[in-house]
Amino acid sequence: MSIMTVIVTCLWFLLVSSLTCANKADVYCLRDIYSQVKDPNEYLSSWVFGNETSGYICNFSGVTCWHDDENRVLSIKLSGFGLEGEFPSGIMYCTSLVALDLSRNNFYGALPSNMASLVPFLTTLDLSYNQFSGEIPASLSNIKFLNTLMLQHNQFTGQLPPELASLPRLTRFSVAENQLAGPVPRFNETTMSIGLENFANNEGLCGRPMDACVDPEEEMIRLGKMGAAVGAALLAPVGAFLDWFTINNRKKKQGDTRHRSLIFHIGD
Repeated sequence: MSIMTVIVTCLWFLLVSSLTCANKADVYCLRDIYSQVKDPNEYLSSWVFGNETSGYICNFSGVTCWHDDENRVLSIKLSGFGLEGEFPSGIMYCTSLVALDLSRNNFYGALPSNMASLVPFLTTLDLSYNQFSGEIPASLSNIKFLNTLMLQHNQFTGQLPPELASLPRLTRFSVAENQLAGPVPRFNETTMSIGLENFANNEGLCGRPMDACVDPEEEMIRLGKMGAAVGAALLAPVGAFLDWFTINNRKKKQGDTRHRSLIFHIGD
């Protein structure tokens, strides 16, 4: 056997081994997700594990594989399944995943701070219409292939991470209907259309396309001036009345003095 044949054989063995390990990892990924979420509507009833056939997980509801004959997950789309639980950390074992849609379910709790480590190659992440809370992780900005990021209709708080504006491929984005505050990052409007609907119903957000942000010190000064103006407007009638009362009282005293003086002279 020639050296070249040995090398080719070894490389082929390594390739097959790596693919086998990857396939097992994807199976473990789905098994872990299945164990972490509640499925009251039994939409995941097709997720039955233990089959040794290549590609059997590709028949699971909401799962699409790169190829039907291998257990390598391309996308997981579970929108509207009525699933409950926290963000499934087992998703990290689906190492070839490019699309994740968990929208319109009952997921809750904070998103992991290391989102980019869990799903580094996503192009689509849709977590809308859930009950996720806490701050939006800045690490989302490290998922460089993202072109769709939908986070609307949740309970996110805090500021929008300014790093999100650095996502080079982002074309669809929404954080409407949350509890966010602070300035809106300056997104690249050459690749993404930015409108009020992307940020609607976050009372604390400001900056384009929302109302302009106001510096707290300037706001205090403005409120102070407004208070002074209102105070002056309210006190003006009081001041006028006091002036009238003082002048009128003075005239009355002068009149009384003259009257007493006249009586005194008549008496003489």
